[in-house]
Amino acid sequence: MKICSSIWNWACKYLVLKEEDESKKEVSLEDMLQDAHREVQEAENLFDRVEDEEMIDYAILNLQAAEKRYNYLLKTIKRQGKAEEFLES
Repeated sequence: MKICSSIWNWACKYLVLKEEDESKKEVSLEDMLQDAHREVQEAENLFDRVEDEEMIDYAILNLQAAEKRYNYLLKTIKRQGKAEEFLES
């Protein structure tokens, strides 16, 4: 139950932050990639810690979605020729 509560709190915080971000200036692809990388790490952490059988499917899907988003953004940056700049920093 503690994990469910943690996930709910994270989701609420993420949605509020996302709404605030939309009202601000446009976010760069590099910033989005860093955010996606953090999401992958968080999803991996959740997957490693989940014990409830019903939450395993969620953890797997969450990790897959985070990885797909990260890979999409990385491909987009590579297409724009900015990957070297980003990966060096």
